[in-house]
Amino acid sequence: MKSLKDAREELKKVLKRLHEAKPEELGKIKEEAAKYFKETDPKELALAEQELIQEGTPRAEMKRLCDVHLDMMKEQLKVSAKSINLPASHPISILKDEHKVIKRNLKKLKRTLEKLKTCHSFDEARGQVNILKELSHFFLETEKHHQREEDAIFPRLEAHGVIEPPQIFKEDHVEFKAKKRILNELAMGAEKGDFKEFLGAVAPIIDFLTKNLEDHIFKEDNILYPMSLKTLDKNEWPDVRKSFDAIGYCCFAPADLSKKKK
Repeated sequence: MKSLKDAREELKKVLKRLHEAKPEELGKIKEEAAKYFKETDPKELALAEQELIQEGTPRAEMKRLCDVHLDMMKEQLKVSAKSINLPASHPISILKDEHKVIKRNLKKLKRTLEKLKTCHSFDEARGQVNILKELSHFFLETEKHHQREEDAIFPRLEAHGVIEPPQIFKEDHVEFKAKKRILNELAMGAEKGDFKEFLGAVAPIIDFLTKNLEDHIFKEDNILYPMSLKTLDKNEWPDVRKSFDAIGYCCFAPADLSKKKK
């Protein structure tokens, strides 16, 4: 039986081959790599990626590569993540429940853009602009979701030696925050200028958020959270929850917290 170190080295070689593959070779290499990914759990994958970054692979390139092997592992990761059973009060359950609310609003955001594209003036689009204002405010509020991950979970992962994955997720958070602020500014400042210019400005921001935030949520649900559960000790989670409560919530208050306040 291979040692954990040998298995990780093999996984790194597979990741390197995917990284270095020419477009015409990628299909064949992906087929060969599939067997390794089937036997790889999220934490081992994250640690292999971390070692490659520490050995010189640029973080931006690793993010691109992550999309390649995530696509290959999507169904496997979904099955693995669904097998995790946690109480509703657990920090990971709270984050995943918030993701459901965020995804519903991403769909609403996409529909709002589609309707805006059928309009020709602010008078015609007034109802959709008002919905956009509400949604842009909602997405700004979701920063608390990211803050809880960054302040309560990421430092604990790093203390256990899992350093690079939190950095990659933080970079995503920074990018999303900037886009959400721009969207809010555009929505709140709507009707002051030309409708066509307004639509031309909001459309790429909404397209970016609906695609990339959805992908980010998948990575968190299926890689970051299972990895966190495998890495943190059970006795650390009550303190994580205390930190969550101190920071506050974005989409809803957890049921057990609501009961305490009554």
